[in-house]
Amino acid sequence: MYRIHEPPSREKLEALKDYLDTFDIAFTLGQVIKPQTFNQIIGRVGDTDFRPEIMEQLLRTQMQARYGPDRLGHFGLALATYAHFTSPIRRYADLLVHRALTSAYKLGEGGLPPADAEKFDEVGEHISRLERRAMEAERETVDRYVAAYLADQVGQVVQCRITGVQPFGFFATVVEFGGDGIVPVSTIGREYFRYDEKSQQLVGEETGRAYRLGQKLRLRIVESNPVTGGLRFALPDDGGVPEPAERRDRVRRPQQRRGRPPNIRHANRRR
Repeated sequence: MYRIHEPPSREKLEALKDYLDTFDIAFTLGQVIKPQTFNQIIGRVGDTDFRPEIMEQLLRTQMQARYGPDRLGHFGLALATYAHFTSPIRRYADLLVHRALTSAYKLGEGGLPPADAEKFDEVGEHISRLERRAMEAERETVDRYVAAYLADQVGQVVQCRITGVQPFGFFATVVEFGGDGIVPVSTIGREYFRYDEKSQQLVGEETGRAYRLGQKLRLRIVESNPVTGGLRFALPDDGGVPEPAERRDRVRRPQQRRGRPPNIRHANRRR
């Protein structure tokens, strides 16, 4: 039972190219995409202010890992073959590998029966669904605990980071301990905010004020619901000090970071 992490799809790569174009970062779609391709982009970005935004988009470009019997490799780890095998056993995928080895090398009882081996496609899909369900439950649990903690702090201003931008507003998470909330576009100003899908940002047509993916800013807690885990934010009186879109630094002359560029795969905690 392999841990499969396929290369990014053409659609995701096209979206990444459009996004990087807004930073004047060249990205050729015709090349063979490898983990080193992403590492090179990170190295070119260096220690610029928008580094977290680029990292966020690179992670979103990658496919979601899954389990299956096909040898399709692990893109993030740059491995042609990868399977989970830990001791003590932590996942059902590990158990399947242990049992398969027991059968293959005739190590005794407890091996993998042939009938079970024939169901690996079905089993892989099943445990992949269970993993996604567990991750969703984890996120919902964190959101509810954070909402409960913040319930008596409505009106306070906290440091947040934008995790998603849509035409109707943007999503943000509390930097200190997580918890996701929304800022409706109708609350961020009287001017019209245009949604730029390529650059993943909302831009004010009059002031050029921008709210974009990965941006850090201070937000005021408007609502905190422990039952649903829902948070609603608003801009503080000073607007959270967002930055006009036209002032965003470019990467024409990047500040190179000393030493080896960080590896994108280490940013994904669930490999």
